Amino acid sequence: MRSTSWQTFRFATIYMISQPVAFLISPLITTSGYQGWISLLIGGLISVIFLCCTVYIGRLNPGVPWVQFGEQIVGKWPHRIVLFVVLYWCVYYVSLDLESFTLFYGSTYMRETPQWVLQLLIGLVIMITARWGFVSIVYMADGLFLITMIGVAVILGLFTANADFQMLPALWTHHKMGLAVHDAFTVVSWFGEWFVFLFMVPHLKFGPKTLRNLLAACVLVTLAVFLQWLLTLLNFGPYFGSRIQYPLLELIRSSTLKGFLGNADPLLIGLWTTSMFVHDGFILYVGTKCAAQLFKFQTRKAILPLLGGTSAILALQYSRDTARFLVEMNSMAIVGFWVLVDALPVYYAIIAYARSKLGKKYVEAGE
Repeated sequence: MRSTSWQTFRFATIYMISQPVAFLISPLITTSGYQGWISLLIGGLISVIFLCCTVYIGRLNPGVPWVQFGEQIVGKWPHRIVLFVVLYWCVYYVSLDLESFTLFYGSTYMRETPQWVLQLLIGLVIMITARWGFVSIVYMADGLFLITMIGVAVILGLFTANADFQMLPALWTHHKMGLAVHDAFTVVSWFGEWFVFLFMVPHLKFGPKTLRNLLAACVLVTLAVFLQWLLTLLNFGPYFGSRIQYPLLELIRSSTLKGFLGNADPLLIGLWTTSMFVHDGFILYVGTKCAAQLFKFQTRKAILPLLGGTSAILALQYSRDTARFLVEMNSMAIVGFWVLVDALPVYYAIIAYARSKLGKKYVEAGE
């Protein structure tokens, strides 16, 4: 299957929006307060740089998977080290999401269910999604896209009725640029995962339309997160807004709306959960591609249970110390590691560009 540019747009939107709408808002309000929009703007612009470098690398050898031709850019062993880091990132990322899922369902809907049961069930669903492969994951995102966008737009629009717009002047009167730049790195760690699209080669052809549509997805995700951040701030204020773990869910539950829309949290949670399965299933898919290239597995499905099981074990260790998990989830060490991994296309793009220029100079000198 060769993915079309619009399929890529829909998949990119679902993949990129599932994490920040759930986990970025409260930490951003806690640290940035009214100036969170500055961090979102800076982080969004940096993620655009990562995206452009990703497309540049994807165009260099569109017929060969990046896990193979990457060594032609940086060398065999540096590329293998990068693949190992990405493999570690994939396993660790899924473990964090498993524990986040468990905390959410355990504290909201299934309080009497042991955590290990929830982690096992959610882990199995993620592994099954990854086992279906790239084609099925893209089709799942296709089906989710329209429903998710309509649902988010309607819900966010309705909650403007309870927002206190008298807070708006504070958005441009409360400025601490040093703190805003600091928090922009947190935003980049959520918005900058564009390098995973290199693992879609050769299914995805990085043409001009692909860059346009991926940029559109980047703008759409940034705008959706900004609107949720703004409505959370205007509805709850900076103090209570920073203490709400799941802002969109609380917006629904605190609403005075009656009927279906006033009780729409199960539908919203169902859409969000499915988008998270798409996100983590694709991350495990990326991990299997790295492992297959590193250890020369004949089939990537053979390594999938090992990667998924390792993530589940790590999540189980986190469940024994929830306070430590919450601290590490938002620590600058984790944020820094995420940004370094997200910036992989920048490293490859700089090296590829430098080598192309040096090659031209050598050719011209030989002539």
